[in-house]
Amino acid sequence: AKKRATCSLYHEAKDLSRVGEINIIYNQKSQIKIKITDVRIARFCDIDETWAIKEYYLSLEYWRQVHNAFFKNIKPDFNETDVLELNEFVVL
Repeated sequence: AKKRATCSLYHEAKDLSRVGEINIIYNQKSQIKIKITDVRIARFCDIDETWAIKEYYLSLEYWRQVHNAFFKNIKPDFNETDVLELNEFVVL
């Protein structure tokens, strides 16, 4: 399996991504050009194992650890009921 999804903190002031939008996502080693196929919002606490696997994590528990730490760096008062923007994509 490959990474087919990503998430970010949801900000009401920022427009949601749009289906069909082309973006570049970055990881430690490279950048990937993607086309968004689905956009939705969900609370951190409502993320399930299916989503974690789409993001290429082996377990929901590990997804939660990594993302909780990441979001606390951005927003120190981040908590489990904060809302995320969820994007599914295909790699171009």
